[in-house]
Amino acid sequence: MQKVAPKNRTIPAILGTSNADIYTVPNGYKVKITSMWINNMVAASRTFSLDWYEDATSTWHTLAEAVELTGNSSLQVENAIYLQAGDKLRGLASAASSISISVFVEEYFSPVQF
Repeated sequence: MQKVAPKNRTIPAILGTSNADIYTVPNGYKVKITSMWINNMVAASRTFSLDWYEDATSTWHTLAEAVELTGNSSLQVENAIYLQAGDKLRGLASAASSISISVFVEEYFSPVQF
């Protein structure tokens, strides 16, 4: 059986002050989040929070809670996160339109096995 190469995607978002979905794993796929860049786009310090939702158990898991970024700074997360179909990544910031995030994912087609 031929191995299918992953589909590489970059998911950009601007965080608001309420939790909002950044990315949802499509049906029929498994995903490896390879990296994330979180940027404070303003001169003042701001905080952000990130969670991921495990669809199989209907559970939210905290990745980062009220992490402070100084003005005009960035944070790169390089540890891989593995998600299944229906899992989600969501986030929020202490002030609207101040924190941007870029999520780099590898989507692997994973058909249901009978």
